[in-house]
Amino acid sequence: MFTSTFDWFLAGIFFLLAIVFFAGKGQGILDAFSGKYREKKKLSPENQLRYQRAVGVFLIVLSAVEVFMALLENQIMGIISIVVTVVDLIAIITYVRKLYD
Repeated sequence: MFTSTFDWFLAGIFFLLAIVFFAGKGQGILDAFSGKYREKKKLSPENQLRYQRAVGVFLIVLSAVEVFMALLENQIMGIISIVVTVVDLIAIITYVRKLYD
C-alpha cells in the first residue's frame, strides 16, 4: 500500500508492542487508549494476562502481514492484508468476550 520502508516500520512497531504485551507490561498502553470506555467489569489477574496475550497474538499477526506486504509488494497484498486483519480482529473480539463472561 505504501512504500516497503513504511511496511517494515509498522511491522517493527507491531512486533515491539507484541513483546510488551507478552511480557505482561501492556496495561499502561491499554489504559492510555481506553479513554472513557474503561472496563466496567474488572478482570481477574489470570484473565488480564490472557487478555494481554491475546492482544500480543493480534499484533504478531498484524506484524506478519506487514512483513509480507513489504516483501511481496503486490496489489493483491492490500486486499489480503485487509481480509487477514478483519479475521484477526473478529477472532480477538470473540476471545475477549469470553474472558468477560
